[in-house]
Amino acid sequence: MRDQPHVPLWTRILLLATLNVAILGIVFAVFLRLQLRPEFESFLMAESRERIASITRLVAAELQNTDGWDGVMARYSKEYGITLLLYRNTGEQLAGSRTPLPPEVDVRMPRGGPQPPSRGGSPPPREGERRGPPPWDGDRRGPPPPRDGPPARPRPEQPPPPDGRSRPGPPQPDIGSPFLAVTKSDPHYWVGVRMPIIDRPDHEGLRSVLMFVSPNFFTNRFFFDIRPWLGVAAGVIFISALCWLPLVRNLTHSIADMMRATARIAEGRFDVSLKAQRRDELGRLVASINRMAGRLQTLTEGRKRFLGAVAHELRSPIARMQLATEILQRNTAPSAQKYIDDLRDDIAMMSRLTDELLQVARAEAMPERVKLQPTNVAEAVRTAVRRESLDEMDIRIDVDPTMHAQADPEHLMRSLGNILRNADRYAGNKGPIHVSAYRENDRITIIVADSGPGVPEDALEKIFTPFYRLDDSRDRESGGTGLGLAIVRSCIEACGGAVDCRNRQPSGLEVRISLPAS
Repeated sequence: MRDQPHVPLWTRILLLATLNVAILGIVFAVFLRLQLRPEFESFLMAESRERIASITRLVAAELQNTDGWDGVMARYSKEYGITLLLYRNTGEQLAGSRTPLPPEVDVRMPRGGPQPPSRGGSPPPREGERRGPPPWDGDRRGPPPPRDGPPARPRPEQPPPPDGRSRPGPPQPDIGSPFLAVTKSDPHYWVGVRMPIIDRPDHEGLRSVLMFVSPNFFTNRFFFDIRPWLGVAAGVIFISALCWLPLVRNLTHSIADMMRATARIAEGRFDVSLKAQRRDELGRLVASINRMAGRLQTLTEGRKRFLGAVAHELRSPIARMQLATEILQRNTAPSAQKYIDDLRDDIAMMSRLTDELLQVARAEAMPERVKLQPTNVAEAVRTAVRRESLDEMDIRIDVDPTMHAQADPEHLMRSLGNILRNADRYAGNKGPIHVSAYRENDRITIIVADSGPGVPEDALEKIFTPFYRLDDSRDRESGGTGLGLAIVRSCIEACGGAVDCRNRQPSGLEVRISLPAS
C-alpha cells in the first residue's frame, strides 16, 4: 500500500479557515453588488448620498452667481478627484469638459418635472402663451441674450422687516435623488442628480442634471470608501486568529504527541507515557493510549518470559532424548532403524526450535544490554554465508569493504544468515541472490534481494511476527518454524535499527536492514 501524501492538521485547518474567509468575501462582494443598485438607495451609500447632495447644493449656488460654469466644474472635479459635468435634462451639455452623453445615461435622465419658479414668483406660462424670451440654452459662454422690449427696471430694494430680522434669501433648488448608470464605454460609472438652477434676474431657470463621472466605482473613495470595511475585516480576522490559534495549536500538539506515542507502540516499544492534562475527548484518548501501552507491555513481557522459560526448560529434556536415541540406535535391530531415524529428526527439529526461541527471548528481553560497536558490513555478510553453508549458491555481494555500521556483530550476522537462508529456501533456484549496501546521511542500509515469487502484499508486515508462516503445512519439506524473520527483527531492533521488506518487480522479495552508521 502506497503512503498517502501527508498534510499536517494545522495546514488543513488553515486552508479551511482561508476557504471560509474567501466564501465570506464572495458573499460580501455579492451583497455589495446587490446593494449598489442603479437606484443608489442602499444604506451603504448613505454617506455618499449626503456628500453628493451637499456638493450639488454648493455647485448650484455658485452657478447662480457666476458665468464661468466650466471653471466651477473643473475646480470641484480637481478638489474631489472626480469629473463633474452639467447637462440639460434633454441631454445637451451645459458645462464641463466636452463629453458625449452615453445612451445608457440618456435614457435615465429625468425628463419630466415642473419648471423651477422664477425669482419674482410669476406663475408658469399657460399652454400656447409665451412669456418673455426663450430659456438660455447654456451652450454659449458670456452673458445671456438681452430680453425683448425696454430694459427691465431695477427692483427697488426692499426695506428690512420691522422686527429687525434679515429677509429670507433666494429659494434653494430642489435636489433630486441620485441615480447610478453603468455604461459599456469609458468612463463607466455615471451618477446623476436633478439640479434645477434658480434663474437669475437676467435669465430664466434651467432643468439641469449634475453628473458625477468616474471610470471606477468600488475603488473611488468619493463613491464608496472601502477602507473602513477592510479595517473591519482585518479586525475580524485578527480577533478570530486570537481566539482560534491557541486552540488549534494546543489541539495539534496533543495529536502530535499521540502520533509519536502510537508510532513507538507500533514499533514494539510500549514504555510510553502521555501526560493526560486535558479534560475533553482528547484527554480521554490519551488515557486510553496509556492504558493500552501498559497492557501491551504487560502482555509482551509475559510472552517473552514464557518463551524464555519454555525454551530453557525444554533444552534439558531434549538433550536427554538425543542421548537416548543414540543409545537406542546402537541396541536396536536393523528393522527398527527407520523409526529411530525419524525420532532423531523430530528431536533435532525440536532442538532448533528451542534454540530459536531462546534467541528471540534473549534479543527481546534485554536489548539495552547489547553492546554496539563498529561492524564491517561486507565481512558480516561473508561470515553469514559461510555459517549457512551457502558458498555454492549464486550470492552476489556488492558492499563497500570499508563500510561500517554500528551494531552487535553476532546479532547482525545472525540476522543476515536467517535472511539468506530464507532466500535460498524459497528462491534459490530462481536466480542469483543480491546483497548490497549504501550509506545515506547517518544510516547504513543493507539490501538482500532475490528473484523468487515474493510475498502477498497483505503479509509483508506479518512475516516478521513469531510463528507466522505463509503456508499452513508444518512438514519437513517446507521446513522452518516461523521464527527466522522474527529473530531478524528482534536482533536488528536491539541494535537500534529497523527492518522491512517489499516485493520487487516483476518478481522477487527485497529485505532492507537499516542501522546507524559508524
